[in-house]
Amino acid sequence: MSNFQLLTIDGDPIFRLGLRVACEQYPDLQVVAEVSRGTEALRVLEARSLELVAAKKPADLVILAVEALNLRSGPTEALAFCRELKSLYPNLPLLLLGGPLTPELLAQVQATGANGYCPKGRDISLTIEAIRAVASGRTYWATDAAANSEIELNAAVVQTVENSAAIADKNADDRTIDTPVHKKMLAYFCHSGLREIDATLAVVQADLQDIRAAEPTDLPSILDGVVLSGRRRELLAARWIVSQLLFEGKGEKAEGRRQKAEGIKQRIEGRRQEEEIRGENLLNNSQLQLANSQVSAEDFAVATNWQNSLFDSVAAKLQFELVNLTGLPLEIDILRSPKKRELMSSILRKLKDLLEELRFSQVQQTQLSQKMPAILRDLWEATIIDFFGRYYTLQTGENLVFDRSQASLKLGESQGGSAADILAGSGVEVVPMLLADADVVAAQILDKIPMTVDFFAHLLFEIPLTVDNISCVAGSPEAMQRAEALLENLAIQVASGAVQPLLNNLANIEEIKQIFYDGKLISTREIERFRNNLSWRYRWDRYFVEPKAIFESRFWLFVLGDSGIKKISIYSPRNQELAQLSGWQLALTLLLETRDAIAPRVRAVISLLGAGVVYVLTQVIGRGIGLIGRGIIQGIGNSLQDSKFGKNG
Repeated sequence: MSNFQLLTIDGDPIFRLGLRVACEQYPDLQVVAEVSRGTEALRVLEARSLELVAAKKPADLVILAVEALNLRSGPTEALAFCRELKSLYPNLPLLLLGGPLTPELLAQVQATGANGYCPKGRDISLTIEAIRAVASGRTYWATDAAANSEIELNAAVVQTVENSAAIADKNADDRTIDTPVHKKMLAYFCHSGLREIDATLAVVQADLQDIRAAEPTDLPSILDGVVLSGRRRELLAARWIVSQLLFEGKGEKAEGRRQKAEGIKQRIEGRRQEEEIRGENLLNNSQLQLANSQVSAEDFAVATNWQNSLFDSVAAKLQFELVNLTGLPLEIDILRSPKKRELMSSILRKLKDLLEELRFSQVQQTQLSQKMPAILRDLWEATIIDFFGRYYTLQTGENLVFDRSQASLKLGESQGGSAADILAGSGVEVVPMLLADADVVAAQILDKIPMTVDFFAHLLFEIPLTVDNISCVAGSPEAMQRAEALLENLAIQVASGAVQPLLNNLANIEEIKQIFYDGKLISTREIERFRNNLSWRYRWDRYFVEPKAIFESRFWLFVLGDSGIKKISIYSPRNQELAQLSGWQLALTLLLETRDAIAPRVRAVISLLGAGVVYVLTQVIGRGIGLIGRGIIQGIGNSLQDSKFGKNG
């Protein structure tokens, strides 16, 4: 049976989560990406097209969920996106999910080139049937009259509620906040400009990679590489500027919608009080619920606008080089570039899902500190399952040798048992073996990721971030820059945590080497050297780097730069950690403090001694040597004059 790769587009994160969970129950369906907007879908498809050059299409099916096509919101935007998608990817099947269609709308949907349509309110088995049919190259147009009747009834109820809200809005003595025409034009040109910039960036990056792969030695090729690098930086700067303009426009629009929703709620509350005074208990509950839902939805939209920009910015950086420029070994260095990109993208997706689950679970801010180890472990486990595949199995054979008996990266006690004990029947399941190292990875990597509580509180509750002792509100440039650095560091650290169990247990398996490893790190000697470097790095960090960072009140972060992974430091108070240091770590901080206390005095003494030596050499010895030399020269001159006079006489 074919394995269909699906891309889902829906603005409702709960529906996306439900559809993905439903598809996971069927082995032939795999949701490879899920986005909230059409522009994000185009970027994902473009990135997958570059990765899968040999494939005719970047996915097997695109599922576009459109809410209430026949309601007053109108189908214009959805139909325009369908036309654009089919023009760019004519061989890519497109299935629409939404409310009931009138014959006129059905004809318009078919005219865009869509391959099928299925109502949202149907049984999940019928939806899966529609997905399989369209992904297989067939068409699917729902003809279930009973299902459509039920959906039409629900749509009629929604239509009534919306109409009542519209009437109340029309009759109210309140101003209506509309988006100005110039704002709409700016948003349109920004979206178009972003697509053009992304397309040009992909071309420039491909040319730059070709030049770097060729390792040129002639001057013209080197100059071409320099010009392309400069052009890439210009495009990145242009993309950031356009994104900022688009984000500001969205924020103003969302603020206007929120003010309008708050006005509706206040008017309904006022009417309810008047009716209670008159004794007329005729409260329209549907209007009140609609207003409350609008307010909460707009609040959520405003909160997620800057978060979407944050994740989009990091996702854009993943399309470029992920070379380690820090000088320190990282676990992900052993992966080839496409696998690094795939792993980091998986982490961003799972982090988004995790944030939605935390919001749905109504986790309180005071609970984050206690729950953070479990949250990071859940993110790590979900990443491993998504990256390696829940049922990925290594086939046993004569060349299958496990590494439990070899040197491990673990610094604590190694777990009892052997990886060979997991061997069962015809193969070894990889994911359970990797997840068995959860405690080691948590102690060594996950629990040491800095400022995770502050970062999650910022994302979930918009708690301001403190940047150099200055409180920065959510969405401000300073907060966005700091949040981006924390997100990149979190993704890189979790990625390292996902690869570490692989190096501990399956480092020298040939199948693993062929699928995941970089070509320069496939020999046994190079792998063992890489593992040893990692082991020494962790020891050095533990005994030297970390105590010094605590004493200096700063954290070291791994971030994504234009040309690869870099290391930066940020200020953060760590007095509590400093008070808990003991043993060698405490001794190191005392040595640093002693050095800071003595160094200025030693420098002063050395400077004084140096000045004295210089004085002696220049003023005493130098002058003495000068006088001696002067006397010698005068003596030679006098002797020459005497000899000359003697000859003349």
